[in-house]
Amino acid sequence: MFKARLKPPEQGTLERRYEFHLGEAIRAALAGDNEKAAGHSGVALSISRELYTESRQPARHRPGLAAALASHARYQQALESVELLTESAGHYAALAQGDPAAYEVERIDVLVRVALAIEAAGNPADAIRLLREVVRMCRRAPSANPAARAAALARACFHLGRCLLRAGEASEGLAYTDAGLGVAATLPSGAPLHPGAHRDPGWLSVAPRTVQVLAPDWLTAATRAMALHAAAGRWPAAATAAGAAARVSGALAAIGGDERREAHVAIIARARAIWARARDADTGPGGVGLGGAGVGGSAAVAGESQPSCDSMPPSDSMVLASANRFRERSTSASAAARSVQRAPSTDLPGSRSL
Repeated sequence: MFKARLKPPEQGTLERRYEFHLGEAIRAALAGDNEKAAGHSGVALSISRELYTESRQPARHRPGLAAALASHARYQQALESVELLTESAGHYAALAQGDPAAYEVERIDVLVRVALAIEAAGNPADAIRLLREVVRMCRRAPSANPAARAAALARACFHLGRCLLRAGEASEGLAYTDAGLGVAATLPSGAPLHPGAHRDPGWLSVAPRTVQVLAPDWLTAATRAMALHAAAGRWPAAATAAGAAARVSGALAAIGGDERREAHVAIIARARAIWARARDADTGPGGVGLGGAGVGGSAAVAGESQPSCDSMPPSDSMVLASANRFRERSTSASAAARSVQRAPSTDLPGSRSL
């Protein structure tokens, strides 16, 4: 039976609706409103399916469908999530076969989400094995977008580190977490600033999409590393992680949400105490303290020199005032990141990953 294809005006309308709902889903998730995000994500997925099956050029809409499937999987239970991720991986595999530089990283990144679903289903050992392989794959993957590959590698390191910590492998887990923070610091808008410089808390809204979608996992990992290094008395490493946690939490607070703003205030308070201890710490030969390179220096991670994150951010009142101004002038900036995913909460309120 003949099935009518979408006419150009209809297709254009659907494409605009898809971008709107996907953007709103991402913005709501970054603000911590997962219920709203799930609703918009579901609509975006339905539209992407219609575009893929009904348009005159379905191949053009295959990447959008693959992305929508992976994005919406995070709002589902384990089995449903795996089903959506499997479908997404199939589309990305076909796309990567034709253009590996454009789609291989996205195909690999779906495996991170699969690992999270496996962990949620009660198989942490299998999740760790898969995440180890994902880290290796990310390092070797061809990519026309180095930032996308770096973001995928950072995310894989963050979740591998978290899983290893939960499994009792504290040293290796923290090393992978720190390595992920080092990779994230090299991303556009993620590189260190010169000492004393402060970034507008609205930086995340204009950062590349790959940086935007990484932000929740980045915050969770930085907060965790900050707490663990501080508990062990490794003040320079704790200060570096605190710089990342303060900056990323400030960027998320600028996007909106009471939970995000409360988390940022709590992180700033914790970071200040850590920076004060780091200033006074005797780091020993080869160490890095705030009196030298400061939070904008470097830290040795797993045998490699990893770039650190920002220098100390401004006071919480300055950050929140700037965040409020930014939010007022950017309420229409809903085209943010792509998919974001869940991770366990940390010991600071509101700093859990999406």
